[in-house]
Amino acid sequence: MKPQILPLEELERLSEEERLSALQQYRAFYTIKELTREWGLSNPIQYYMWLKKHKLYDKIVRRADKFEPSKEWRRLKEAERRERPAGVPADQFRYGLDTESSGVELSHVFRKLADFLYNENGRFRCRIELRVLPQAQFADEPLREEEAGA
Repeated sequence: MKPQILPLEELERLSEEERLSALQQYRAFYTIKELTREWGLSNPIQYYMWLKKHKLYDKIVRRADKFEPSKEWRRLKEAERRERPAGVPADQFRYGLDTESSGVELSHVFRKLADFLYNENGRFRCRIELRVLPQAQFADEPLREEEAGA
């Protein structure tokens, strides 16, 4: 059965041991978002600040959940480095297109690319391959992944 959440003022009047016990029960049944809303806090950071103010942060927050800005910064930089090919600055990009479309649809894409490239400085490498598909293969209905029994 879910315990009733005490208002923050009442929780602050409890002894440290009782406060710790109540918070552990709350965390077992409620999310931090629910507790934050119930106590009228504007965001979860205020919840963590309240825990630190009452010296309960290390006793309540699981080690894996602790926010460490330096670790988060390293994680973001590592993810960014993995996504960007070696030797390509962060302000550069790679664009790929692999589709079966009508000539009209492709012309719209090429016009947009032309408009973009018209104002760009620098050199670009581009490889384009266009093939006409056999009429039987090209239909207005969407392509099917695979037919039953195939």
